[in-house]
Order: sequence, then C-alpha cells, then structure tokens
Amino acid sequence: MRRPKPAFDPIEEAYLHGHPNPERHECPGLEVLRQLAANELPVSHPARLHIANCSPCFQEFRAFQRQMAGERRRRRLLASAVAACLIVVATLAVKTLIFRRVPTEIAFTAHLKRTADLFDEPDAVRGDDEPQKPFKTIYLPPAPLELKVILPRLSRPGMYQIAICRDRSEQSVLVKAMGRANADGPRAIVTVMLDLSGLRTGSYWLATRGEDEGGSYFFPAKLVPGG
Repeated sequence: MRRPKPAFDPIEEAYLHGHPNPERHECPGLEVLRQLAANELPVSHPARLHIANCSPCFQEFRAFQRQMAGERRRRRLLASAVAACLIVVATLAVKTLIFRRVPTEIAFTAHLKRTADLFDEPDAVRGDDEPQKPFKTIYLPPAPLELKVILPRLSRPGMYQIAICRDRSEQSVLVKAMGRANADGPRAIVTVMLDLSGLRTGSYWLATRGEDEGGSYFFPAKLVPGG
C-alpha cells in the first residue's frame, strides 16, 4: 500500500529552494544545524535567521528534523513492544502460578477416602508364610486414594511404607507411599496418598513395613469399582 504524498507547502518549498547559496556563505555548519533541529539552541541564535535565507542549510536542517522524528517513532515503537512483552510475561507468570496451584488442589480433592482396618487381623505374616487364620480382604477402588491404614495391634508409631503389590514379595510393588503413623489410643494410624488409577481390577496384596522392621507384612486386597 502506497503512502499518500504529503500536501504541497509553498512556504516550505520557498525555504528549500528559493534561497540558493552555492558558496555556502556564512553557513553555521552541520553540528549547529543538528542542535537547531533538536531545539538545543536559544530562540535568539543567529542560525535561526540564517536558515530562513539559505536553502542548503534549511534542507540540512529539515533532514535532521526528519531523522530525529524517525528516531522518536522508533523509540516509541520499541517502548510499546517492550511494554507488550512485559504484559505477556506477567500474564504467563500469573497463569503459571495459577495452573501450578490448581492441579494440586484438584488432585487432592479428587482423592477418594478409604480406610484399611488391620487392627484386629490375626498375626501378620511375611513373604509366602501362611497365616493361622485367614485375613479379611481389603476392597479398594482403582482410583487415587487417601488411604487411612489402621495398623495391626501392637504396631508402634513411626514411618511406614504402604504399598500395593502383585504378590507377597517386595519385588512386586506396584504403588507405594511413605507416611508417619501416629498413636490414637491403642492404635497406630498412618494416612498415605496412593494413586491406584493405573491398576486393573483384580486381586493384590496390601503391604506395610515400618522403618525399623526387617520386611513387609502382607494383607489380601482386591481392586473393584467403587471398592
């Protein structure tokens, strides 16, 4: 798209071409003309009167004015671009903080709360040992859980690992989490977050292991919808 031609100004044309001075008699020089274009000289400076009667100096004076106007436009555009970038960066920073926080809150509220009460279970066993009495099966949903585990009788407070295993071996751990068991009367209770959404429905083992215990204890568990 072509820019429209500027309107013809006969007065400016007279200054530009009506006072030739081929010998550049009494011309003040480029630096003075630059200062004049930048309004750095007083109104009474003789160069102002000179350019009104010297077309070559007036042409150079106008060239300086156009150059300075272009530089001012570029500075304004640059300032606008920097301001726009700062706005974008600030917006992204705010969104990042919001979206960092929101998934955590959503994930927390999406956890289903379940309890695995092992307090009255018969003596726990390790590995492939068979219990003297059968355990009751713990039913859990295949979903993110906030699982409260009431540990077997005589369990002590402290750090515990709670895990879901494929079989009664510590090498078959599928999902695990650490939590601190606190005393609640005669009971020791630990609460952990376990994401079971990646597991299929079926039979598994819930394993508990205290930080000062030599191995895990296993309890039968089954993942069922709505468990």
